[in-house]
Amino acid sequence: MKKNCSKGFDHSQFIEPDAFYWPGYFWLWNDCLSKDVLSSQLEDMSSHKAKSVWPLPIPGDFRPTFMVTSMKPAYLSGEYLKLYRYMVEEASRLGMKVWLYDEGGWPSGMVCGRLVRKNPSLARQSLERKEMKLRKGEKVIVPDDCLSAFLYHRKKLLKRLYPGTQEIINTENCIVEIFYAGKISMKVIESKKPVNAAVFYPDLLNPESTQKFIQMTHERLKKAVGDYFGNTIPLIFTDEAGVANPPWTDYLASDFKKKYGYDILDKLPDIFRPDKLDGMQTRVDFFDWWSERFADAFWGQIQKWCQENNILFAGHLGGDGDLGTIGVRMCGFGHPLRILRKLDIPGVDTIWRQIFPGRKRSIIFHWGKSSTKSPTNANHHFPKYASSVAHQEGKPWVITESFAVYGSGLTPAQMKWITDFQYVRGANIMTMGCYQLSTREHFMGGERPFFGPKNSLWPYMEIYHSYTARISYLLCLGKPCIETAVYYPVRDLWAGGPEVNKVASSHDLLVRILLENQCDFDLIDDDILGRSSTMTVNGRLKVGQMSYNTVCVSRTHWMSEKSKEKLLQFIAGGGRVLWVDDSKNNDRPDGVINTGFPDLGKFITGLVQVEPRNKALRVCKRKLTGGNLYFITNESLKETKATIRFAETLPPVQIDPESGICYRPSSASYSCGIWSLSLNLNLAGSAVIFFNSDRLNCAKEFLRTGRALLTIKDGWVCKRIRSYEIGNYDLEVNELDEKEVPIKLGDWRKQFGEDFSGDAEYSVDFFCKKDIAEKARLLNLGKVNYACRVFLNDKDLGRRIWQPFSFPVEGIIKPGRNKLRVIVTNTLANQYVYTNKLDRYPVRMIGPYHRIAASFEKESLPSGLYGPVKITG
Repeated sequence: MKKNCSKGFDHSQFIEPDAFYWPGYFWLWNDCLSKDVLSSQLEDMSSHKAKSVWPLPIPGDFRPTFMVTSMKPAYLSGEYLKLYRYMVEEASRLGMKVWLYDEGGWPSGMVCGRLVRKNPSLARQSLERKEMKLRKGEKVIVPDDCLSAFLYHRKKLLKRLYPGTQEIINTENCIVEIFYAGKISMKVIESKKPVNAAVFYPDLLNPESTQKFIQMTHERLKKAVGDYFGNTIPLIFTDEAGVANPPWTDYLASDFKKKYGYDILDKLPDIFRPDKLDGMQTRVDFFDWWSERFADAFWGQIQKWCQENNILFAGHLGGDGDLGTIGVRMCGFGHPLRILRKLDIPGVDTIWRQIFPGRKRSIIFHWGKSSTKSPTNANHHFPKYASSVAHQEGKPWVITESFAVYGSGLTPAQMKWITDFQYVRGANIMTMGCYQLSTREHFMGGERPFFGPKNSLWPYMEIYHSYTARISYLLCLGKPCIETAVYYPVRDLWAGGPEVNKVASSHDLLVRILLENQCDFDLIDDDILGRSSTMTVNGRLKVGQMSYNTVCVSRTHWMSEKSKEKLLQFIAGGGRVLWVDDSKNNDRPDGVINTGFPDLGKFITGLVQVEPRNKALRVCKRKLTGGNLYFITNESLKETKATIRFAETLPPVQIDPESGICYRPSSASYSCGIWSLSLNLNLAGSAVIFFNSDRLNCAKEFLRTGRALLTIKDGWVCKRIRSYEIGNYDLEVNELDEKEVPIKLGDWRKQFGEDFSGDAEYSVDFFCKKDIAEKARLLNLGKVNYACRVFLNDKDLGRRIWQPFSFPVEGIIKPGRNKLRVIVTNTLANQYVYTNKLDRYPVRMIGPYHRIAASFEKESLPSGLYGPVKITG
């Protein structure tokens, strides 16, 4: 299936994009499925403009020991597939898209453990080692089934030992190191005890595993709903597939020797000493072999199947954002760019506050009986992995799975900030965690946040959905305008050694400086530099569908010789290579510009010029038919003001994705080939500016907050009108009939208690003089935690879910007495932090994510209307 993206802006498409662009939810099927439940929940999502849906079955045998579910009928049974088809038919009737998930639980590839149960020989293998301390005179019998063994005396290698041989130890202080392929035992496979499905994960380096996976899942789903492929079902999604690290597979040693010319069995100790200088070449070759095999054996086979069946292949890795650049050494994918090139829609996974407004910090995560310290708010640039691949391969879409395990205190403003963070780095399709089929009993503590009618913010989510759909549509148009490529030193990360952390930090700092100077970039690597199609044309490095005039390289000692030759040709052809933070490297191509981080800014050119300089602004640019489109975001935690200068000659139009309105910005001015525009962006603020030759249908510009004419401080009363509570059996929504009580603006917890989650209605009667009423233009509520709906003199002014909480009042406010009502809604965090009703469920039932979410939810407790509430002219 090939879904074309327009090169030009269509206002009607922008107002109401195709359902493909609307965000949707992972729909967790954790309980009994029925036609009534499926229909009602689809209609609920559709009515709130969540127009794509991602059914994610969670069978009872997925995690029976620590995440108990009750999904029926059985996964992939005939009855299940009949209900699945009914769900697709209903979604099609509602004009929704269904994104096909390829697993029961996660990670993908295991058929909820059934693949290995039926085919034990295909179980995942890992390279493992054990050590034996020996005394003089002892005899060692090397196991027949090991790969190899090594004899050491005081850490000095004496000899390699071979399987099935014997050795008499003739000196003290000897150690034998034995390497073997670890694999699940038949005893576990045949056991009748509850075992989590991931224990039976297959060997995805073995092409036969993928063939079985496709037969057991893709082919069965095709038989059930294949007639919807390419229309209602545009894609199939693979989630977090990986291998053991370090992995093993059958025939690895022989295949490795054919490719690299030496026996990996002689070098296995090198793999387990990643910080040593010795063995760096072994580690590079080993990572290179298995990451290429993984890309071809698993991802490549599924991509081929999708191409043959008129459906797009989408997905993401597991752990690409957890550890940033070092993740390739720790997680089971080896080379993110290499893997993502096998996808029609490459993606990223944004979970557990990997991206979140605020400074980087660590938090203790409790997982079963163990706990670990993990970073949050890392705000790494990892969305660039997927977007770089998409740009170079000419693929218009980049998907993000966001918000899983962020907790029920996640606010709309934070959601927008996280969305904008990823979209300005190239993502443009959103899927969200999550919408649960059931919230009864222990499911109340599930994978939070979960959305739907029992979430206090659900009535407002249409605003977020509309914003995200429109920005998705805009950022799929045309072609990205990127002049700079950044070399990704993956071979150095594979090699390890004592300086590997400096290599990673240098790369990440280079990227950060580029972004802080509004210089967008794509990543390149040795794979793509080694392609014959990558060449220098007219002073630019042509890489697939992209071309760059500048390549930036940070610390590296393992760049391939082919890559160096390609950069040398680029320099000779008029291109520019900035070699940064690596002055001691004597193996750089001739002609590079050697510089350090303090001087890097002298050599880079941003997409825009910002006055005064502002490190918090991020920019991306796309070339459309008829003009250029800019997306500008504020990643500061504060409001920011700046003048943005664009090297454009066509007139600008400002496009507002929240309202769908286009207008000519009055602050724009033109001089000598430069347009200047003053922007005032709040927390999570963003702007879309389109310089174009078309006559767009422009509306009146939004009113801006002017001079305060009247501040409404006193006379406020408030009452709770609706509560969202964790009940004895399920989440409950209760309509309340309470009397108004006087209240001061600020945190309502002093009035309503720590545990109140829901809606409270503020009201005030205020007097307005005639001259003020005539000049009044806007009502500004100041600070609101976290969403609101406003009525003035019984006129519904609308809803807001992020700053600015401003509403036009011209012609509505009147001389004399006026009545203002503000319904404020907070999050479910207050209930989750203070309830004890979930304590009765053991961890094995409620799941591992409850305590993680609870640790986040404590930060979103302050609630209410804070103000100051002002009428401005």
